[in-house]
Amino acid sequence: LEREPKDQPKAVVSTQSTGEFRVSERKFWWLKVRALAKARNWSELEKFGRSKKSPIGYRPFVQACVDNNNKGEAVKYVEKLPREQQVDCYMEIDMPEKAAETARLSRGSDELFERILSQIGQQNTSLREKINAIRNS
Repeated sequence: LEREPKDQPKAVVSTQSTGEFRVSERKFWWLKVRALAKARNWSELEKFGRSKKSPIGYRPFVQACVDNNNKGEAVKYVEKLPREQQVDCYMEIDMPEKAAETARLSRGSDELFERILSQIGQQNTSLREKINAIRNS
């Protein structure tokens, strides 16, 4: 990707060999997030995520990190999400206790706790006890 001239719209991506392609800003963000994650260029992904407010939100950042086996990197973006989405993402990256702590701070916490407990399953009694302890604290 080359730098865009200042007089060009922000959503223009240029390459010497293929000419100009006009894509929406949202599409550009989706493509760049996935490309940086696939290339495992985590520092550039983080810089890109901080460059300005994401027009696609931060859930795609989380998903791109998870899809490319870097759950630790995904945590950076989870905290930028609304609480309900945070709960789902923490469960996706195998952090049920953090999901429960976040659910406790949310308005619809009963529903969120039920989702957490249903994903944990009946067999994991020690984790269920921890989650219920957080719920009742």
